[in-house]
Amino acid sequence: MPNYMEQRRLARWIDRAASNLDRVETPERGWISTMRRALGMSAEFVARRKGVSRNAVYQAERSEQDGAVSLKQMEQLAAAMGGKFVYAIVPDGRVEDMKYRHARDKATALLAHEDAVSSWSVEERADWIDDKIAELLHDMPSDFWEIPE
Repeated sequence: MPNYMEQRRLARWIDRAASNLDRVETPERGWISTMRRALGMSAEFVARRKGVSRNAVYQAERSEQDGAVSLKQMEQLAAAMGGKFVYAIVPDGRVEDMKYRHARDKATALLAHEDAVSSWSVEERADWIDDKIAELLHDMPSDFWEIPE
């Protein structure tokens, strides 16, 4: 598991990548077909460059639409068309925001397991949750992403 500073560096890198990719939409007919057609390349030409049959190119285009194309196929077809295949997993929002929201949810769930919680004031509960969030984010325990029942 990366240390705190490494996590921050990786989070910034992921956030920057996500901000560049959040406007990218997948073409209706998929990337393979759209790129090939935009370049004016026939499936036969792409197939020759890749060393496969024309039907293999069409099958890859169908597989992409079905979500069944392999990353290796995408990479090879992109190269055959003079492009590059880019693969990414991007978060739904900033990484630090995701971690904070999860820490808040976990802290709220943990509060229910505190013995004397019923006698605490609203402010005491809010302070406890705030402190627990800070602790969770600082320590990042191995069970951080698990929410207790």
